[in-house]
Amino acid sequence: MTKHLRFDILWAPYNNVKQEHPQKVMKELGITYQHATPQSMGDQWWFWNCENIPEQLPPYLEVADWNPMEMIGFGLSKDDAEKIRDYKSVGK
Repeated sequence: MTKHLRFDILWAPYNNVKQEHPQKVMKELGITYQHATPQSMGDQWWFWNCENIPEQLPPYLEVADWNPMEMIGFGLSKDDAEKIRDYKSVGK
């Protein structure tokens, strides 16, 4: 089952963690995702339909219970939101 994740960019520098680009960090953690949405106003990145999520997430990542259709206009187009909503995991 996929999950959406919120990446808090501001967490790292205040906690002495090396700051890397969120997409690079996700790759290093082995987490795959369907779509990434930068949220510059909130200093976050939203990662949609993530897979290979470790049991213990780093403190700068949290599971988000979002409906992509409610996020149209917040970095998602209607087409993006529909693709996220209708996503079927490749491994299933």
